[in-house]
Amino acid sequence: MRTFEGKMATVKRIYYFSAGIALGAVATRRTRRAKEAARAALAAKLTPSAIAADVADAIAELGNALGSFAADVRQGAANRRAAYRPMIDNATGAVALLAADQVGPTPPIGADGNEVIVASDRIDADGAPVRGRRSA
Repeated sequence: MRTFEGKMATVKRIYYFSAGIALGAVATRRTRRAKEAARAALAAKLTPSAIAADVADAIAELGNALGSFAADVRQGAANRRAAYRPMIDNATGAVALLAADQVGPTPPIGADGNEVIVASDRIDADGAPVRGRRSA
């Protein structure tokens, strides 16, 4: 004769078996839906118009990056020109007239309100900066 406990174990097994089947079916359906959605999204990305839009965006981004790089190079060249200009003026005695975009940053001003003398400026025997034409 069977006891009540034996029937309960069978019911538990049936319950867990059916719960496993249900969860497996739900997981399979969700996976299939996600796979179909991913396939549809990929198909939408592989249309000629989508590819052309991606290429156009990439070209526009490249153009912006090149423009930014060129602006940085121009600014660096202007800064170098401005840094070398006092040395060239002092060495040659000539003063070049430059356009506003070629001047670069203004020289630093000291605490006394005068221009700060950099090492490249010529200094006479008294320690005063020499300005103007170079003497022979």
